[in-house]
Amino acid sequence: MCISWEEAVSQPYLFTFYPFPIQPFLRFCVGLDISKDDLQVCLSVIDTDGRVTIKGTTKVTNQPAGFTLLMSWVNKHRKLELLIRYVMESTGVYHEAVAWHLYQHDQSISILLPNKAKYYLKSLGYNRGAGHIFEVL
Repeated sequence: MCISWEEAVSQPYLFTFYPFPIQPFLRFCVGLDISKDDLQVCLSVIDTDGRVTIKGTTKVTNQPAGFTLLMSWVNKHRKLELLIRYVMESTGVYHEAVAWHLYQHDQSISILLPNKAKYYLKSLGYNRGAGHIFEVL
């Protein structure tokens, strides 16, 4: 049975209007900032418009026990069954152990060259200095 638009709008139980459009999510992204001793972790979700929403951050050790803790933390904070991609910069040899651990557990990983990340941020109008990101005015 088809009804007119006027009839549909007059029946509030048929439609719920939101002040903002609801966007379906594409994937989760886990950004890893790797140092010799620990991993800074940021879990975010990306929607179809390319907007990024941070869901949580944590810090784990750069040891096999920390890698297991990392994967359990991500699974705990992930509320939707979406693809997950782990993204990290190549940092000498410090990123290799976590990358290998994630690869062995069939996780999708991307390893970026630091200069590629730097120039990508510049193309978006940001400047990276000493581990911090500043907006270029």
